[in-house]
Amino acid sequence: MEKKYNKRNSYRIFLVTMLALASFIFTGCEKGSLGAKNGTILGVVLDYDKNTPIADVWVVAQGPNHEARETTTNGDGKFSITTDPPSNGPAQWNLKVEKYGWAASGTIDAVWVGNGETVNAPMIFMTKTGQTVKGTLKGYPVDAITGSPLMDFTVTQISPSRYKNFDTAETFKENGWSGLESGDRFYRITCDNYQTYITPDPGIKISNTPYDMGVIKMQPLTVSVQGTLRNLPGHVITNWTAASPVVWAESAGKVVATASAIAQAPAAGTSGSIGNVIYTIPGIPVSVGNIAVKCKLRGYDIITINQAVSIPKQRPSGTIAGIDANFENIDPIRRDVRVIITGTAPKPLAEPPEPSTVDTGEIIRVYLRQGGKDIVPYVDVAGSNYHAEAYFSGVITGYALEFYVINTRRGYLHSEKANVTIPEDGNTIYTIDISLQGS
Repeated sequence: MEKKYNKRNSYRIFLVTMLALASFIFTGCEKGSLGAKNGTILGVVLDYDKNTPIADVWVVAQGPNHEARETTTNGDGKFSITTDPPSNGPAQWNLKVEKYGWAASGTIDAVWVGNGETVNAPMIFMTKTGQTVKGTLKGYPVDAITGSPLMDFTVTQISPSRYKNFDTAETFKENGWSGLESGDRFYRITCDNYQTYITPDPGIKISNTPYDMGVIKMQPLTVSVQGTLRNLPGHVITNWTAASPVVWAESAGKVVATASAIAQAPAAGTSGSIGNVIYTIPGIPVSVGNIAVKCKLRGYDIITINQAVSIPKQRPSGTIAGIDANFENIDPIRRDVRVIITGTAPKPLAEPPEPSTVDTGEIIRVYLRQGGKDIVPYVDVAGSNYHAEAYFSGVITGYALEFYVINTRRGYLHSEKANVTIPEDGNTIYTIDISLQGS
């Protein structure tokens, strides 16, 4: 019997010990860092003379480490402020109230708030200091790029702090924000996907006359588009300059952004070499929705790289990449070219007689080159009456070319015309005159 009693007694002692230990651990966590909780200050602001609640009072609670929490009283004059968890025991919070035309009546006692506590502040009274004037603020915020009126935005009065949400710009323009205390104020307008707008110095003077901010141009947030101009032909690469292509983004036929950085193309190795160029278009407004990316390169018509690039509003920053153009599938602007070779007149009476440099029946060979390299096969034509004409079909435009002429029978007779650029525009055959003079 005694053994059973001792076992039962030992079990009870063990259970009590474990419960006490658990209580100690959980109490320590509750009061320690693991159990740190915010506190709450509740209060009410009343008219000292009438003992009635005062609405729209700006209430600020200043904490021990310069933490500040603020709010405004509701229609019943009540307020609630959430405080930071105290670090060591209850923390002191000093209260301050402000409302235009009113002043605090007497001293406002500080409030001590412990871990997770809800504390009722002493009653706060205010007295009128003069006639309160109410004013109205109006404005019409629009997208600075598209001109479209904004929707679902917030207007905030910076001090004393209060805000009002508006569904449409029309509501703010027509009805405005009424019931504002008079004085010099600053306001902030915020809207998703737009940069914050703040009224500039010296602020806005609220009075009994409605103040109209007029049209407020809100700058939308932007994204970048990046892509590659692939397989550019050799004559483009060898004559590359940083300003060669112009790449831009259009929305509804209007240019909204232009490429500011286009990488230098690699140097061409041999005739027919190809290369790639990376471009970047920054500053595309997210509010445009969809864009067309286009490019104008010398010797080419306007190229639509991508007709419909979607600018998603859920990513108001970063870069949309992979908007590429493959020049293997893009034809340049080409024109037919006629080369007229004019020889000297013959001198039969000279001693000895001198024939024309382009005598009848002589073969005149014409080379068409770019950068010293033949870009098409040469053309042989027969002279007639001191002239010869050569034709080249589908010559590239927009880039400097060289034409080299030689009399195949008398090789010392040759001539060159360099830096000839065939214009992109024009439907007729482009004509070039070259004189073949004697040596």
